[in-house]
Amino acid sequence: MRFTSRTARIHSLLLPGNSSSASLNSSSRARFFATGLQLCHSPETPERPAGAGIAEEATTTLQAEVKGIRSQTAEENRDLYLSVLSSTSTKREAKAYLQRFTPSFATPPTQPGAPPPAPLPKFVRQSPLTGSDIKARNQTYVQRLLENNPSVYQNIAPALFVPEIAEEDVHVGLIKIRNVSHTGDATLKGVGRTICQLQRLGLFTIVVVDEVLPSTNDAEAITKWRADAEKQADRVVSAIEAERGQARRVDGTLSVDSEGSPLKVAPNHLITPLFRGVIPVLYPMAYNSNQRLVPTTANEVVLKLTKLLSTHCPRSSPVDQPICLDRIIFLDPLGGIPSADRPSGAHVFINLEQEYNDLKTQLNDHHLSNLSTLRQALLLLPPTSSGVITTPTLAAAHNLNSTSKRSKNPLIHNLLTDKPLISSSLPVQSSNLTTLTTLLKHGIPITIHPSHTKLTDASKIDLAKLTVLIEDSFGKKLDLKHYLSRINDNIAAVIIAGDYEGAAIVTWEYPNGDKTKQRVCYLDKFAVLRKSQGTGGVADVVFKAMVQGVRNGLFKDAEGIVWRSRRWNPVNKWYFERAKGTYKIPDSGWTMFWTTQDAEVSKRRFEEYVDVCAKIEPSLFEE
Repeated sequence: MRFTSRTARIHSLLLPGNSSSASLNSSSRARFFATGLQLCHSPETPERPAGAGIAEEATTTLQAEVKGIRSQTAEENRDLYLSVLSSTSTKREAKAYLQRFTPSFATPPTQPGAPPPAPLPKFVRQSPLTGSDIKARNQTYVQRLLENNPSVYQNIAPALFVPEIAEEDVHVGLIKIRNVSHTGDATLKGVGRTICQLQRLGLFTIVVVDEVLPSTNDAEAITKWRADAEKQADRVVSAIEAERGQARRVDGTLSVDSEGSPLKVAPNHLITPLFRGVIPVLYPMAYNSNQRLVPTTANEVVLKLTKLLSTHCPRSSPVDQPICLDRIIFLDPLGGIPSADRPSGAHVFINLEQEYNDLKTQLNDHHLSNLSTLRQALLLLPPTSSGVITTPTLAAAHNLNSTSKRSKNPLIHNLLTDKPLISSSLPVQSSNLTTLTTLLKHGIPITIHPSHTKLTDASKIDLAKLTVLIEDSFGKKLDLKHYLSRINDNIAAVIIAGDYEGAAIVTWEYPNGDKTKQRVCYLDKFAVLRKSQGTGGVADVVFKAMVQGVRNGLFKDAEGIVWRSRRWNPVNKWYFERAKGTYKIPDSGWTMFWTTQDAEVSKRRFEEYVDVCAKIEPSLFEE
């Protein structure tokens, strides 16, 4: 694929093993940026000698053109490196991105004085290799390497050098751009640059141009609409090519048998250029059975392409390599799905499995159409796929004035982290940011068991799975008998995400054990399976459901949630960002957190909060 060596350098510097901290540290960033500068370096062309003739003038002109190309490439490299650095990926996020988007060719470690390992065999690829092919060949090479160097690689398992490689080697994104005719050239050029950067980071895209359909079906109106749609598709192609990408307008891809019949797609028209690194750009117009062009909706095209790519069989492809549709991106001047909690902004994350039914009653036709289309599309895709709605201006964030504060590009950020720009569980008041970008996932269902639920009620709670979840999350053994005796009769709510991927157990606690006093809503356990931590938004979804429970009456008469955490707990930074207040309980090793919004209530009940948090006996065995 194109940009292989440059992308390989980016990936090597994103590897978690290259940084000992939780994120890219200063040393890693320095090496990363130094590599970028090295790639961006353009040697000076020699001065034209005096008295040179026509041939020398032609040579100088060619050199100037080459220098201009190098300068443009340098700017592209700097922009890509800064975009990656601005995402500040954690080790977990970097690892997830690399595992999904990059076949990993591990380099065996060397020891001082040891003979160099045998060189990697050079494979002649007649056609693109699948993940299974690459892994099998890696295994063969590593096995031979270990057998030939027993003294160097003692007690090292071959599997250590051959990480899992997914079958979905070609990762595809669908991008729908609405009202291209109302998008300025500078913004469209920025969108083209982002599309090229996504490709260099491993995501190959198909672009659908979404223009307002003609008001009538007469031939003259349709002809005029087609001419305008072709013009806008050509503008998108030009914007991509201006950023040294390859794109082409694809005609004749869509067809319908008759009026109202299902839309059909000719896959080779899209897949063949895609595998050659060329970005297909199409507009929503299909041929009918009479070979006449009829307009269709861009959303219908997106759904049909999603169905095609989600069920795409490698044997039917012109290239024997599987395809995985990872992202569906809508660039809409109106931005993401509007949120009542963010009057001038949009939802930052939507868990469709949990929130769709409530949201669809709150939206106008336009936003509801976007939401419904993405929901239908994501139902056809694996849970790792996601949808993003943002504006063309935000998607073209590279073209901001160089003197202004550089903002993150939401599409680059999402590809690298699989997260929204702002965490959805952060208090709206404390985020201090409005966004017009919405990340959507099919997500996971949330089950809420209300007050007086018992953990021993097998009809509601799978106690075995809940225990496994708690022990996996905390890395400690749960004293189940002690735990049940303490909380089983005091449950305020049990919130469970999916098949026990995450959970919050909230209890009612009484200050000094006096049940005549106002009770405290206490978060006793907040647990997320380790495999789901940092990705997928499980923690955000559970925490947000719990906090909303205070507002919607789940916790009757509760003014907020109170909890505690060990002072050395690495999760405390996450808690600090979501709490309204914190306090280090003296001589205890505990830090207390609360979400009570009313400062007067917090002040009045502060001593009661401290009493509850200080006196609860732990139920986890300390190692």
